[in-house]
Amino acid sequence: MKRTIIITAAIIYCTFASAQKAETIESFISTSHEPEWYARQIEAWQKKVDADSKDEWAWRNLFRATNYHEMFTTGYGDEDKSPSAAIIQKMEKAIPDSYALNLCKGRYCLRSDSAAMRGDNIYRAIELMPEEVCAEDVDYLACRLWSIDPENQKVGELFRQAYRMRYYPTRIMHYNLNMLRSMQPGALYFANGDVLLGPMKMMQEALEERTDVTVVPISYFHSPNYLQALFRKLGIKPKTFDVQDYGNQFGEDWYKHFEADIIMYLIKESKRPTYFSTDILSQTILDKDSIYNEGLLLKYSPRKYDNFAVAMHNVREVYHLEYLAEPDLVYDSWVTSQQLDLNHVTLLSHLVSKFRKKGEVEQADRLHDILGKCIERCQLFDHPDAKAAIIEKFKKDTEEKE
Repeated sequence: MKRTIIITAAIIYCTFASAQKAETIESFISTSHEPEWYARQIEAWQKKVDADSKDEWAWRNLFRATNYHEMFTTGYGDEDKSPSAAIIQKMEKAIPDSYALNLCKGRYCLRSDSAAMRGDNIYRAIELMPEEVCAEDVDYLACRLWSIDPENQKVGELFRQAYRMRYYPTRIMHYNLNMLRSMQPGALYFANGDVLLGPMKMMQEALEERTDVTVVPISYFHSPNYLQALFRKLGIKPKTFDVQDYGNQFGEDWYKHFEADIIMYLIKESKRPTYFSTDILSQTILDKDSIYNEGLLLKYSPRKYDNFAVAMHNVREVYHLEYLAEPDLVYDSWVTSQQLDLNHVTLLSHLVSKFRKKGEVEQADRLHDILGKCIERCQLFDHPDAKAAIIEKFKKDTEEKE
């Protein structure tokens, strides 16, 4: 009898141990999980919703867990019949016209919901935003409003609020500040992705840092309101770029031609110095012979020039790199932070040998030491092969050359 009780107790313990506590579902740019983790979170948050059908925080996290699980497994398929759509439809009945519902509609619009497709729910979510709000959601609403109504004063207010809440880790902010300070006056900066746009916009709004630079999210080209506002800001003649025409002409790759044509139009008409995030070459069909590496950024130039001299100047005079050798701080736990840290190695390690060739041994040793410590600190357990390749490149780039 005693043995039976012990076995039963062990089974109960294992059952509770395997259950997963409901956790805040954060953006995968900060914390990434396997699909199985999101599946267990769906179960955990569904219990919260079942216990209180008016709990907006529970609905918010149930939707995010469902949405990410779907994204990382089956894709969205029929958007109006997917698991994510089903959560939205249940929220419409349980918490109609709520902050959480409008927020989630911003991330996933049913095709049958024309108001959400227009972005009306973004304005409503901002209006209903509670005092105890998640920093990630403030950043998200800032970015979405920036895309549909860029001249709205709330854009700046939301980015300043997100900055005060310290949403992005300090290492990501350092990376963006280095890029921002290395651009020429009045520059255009084209990029995609949260960590290469949000922090830069925050520093412009909250710190008034390099407000002369126009930060341009390429994905926003698909928003007519954003594009027209950008034409006005740059003082150039508006031009229509018909998505349907590009689709008919280029098929599946239509968006690459669509985006490249808009970029070139903005460059030529504004006549401003132009920079790109370093991942842009894999995303567009721009003329790669006219794009030069200046360190952490790529610059467009129809004429050849000594871009290595500019990159070395940036390392020597502009970039603050010492933080790469410092221990992680409170806000530096994101996986993305480590990836951006290692970006410095792939982008700057070749300059070590160039400094040595010019006789700038002190700068060569400084850069070698900073990048070496950066590699030592970064773990990247999920990408050991990628880190091994970076280490190999670092060794090859920094070895003494005759």
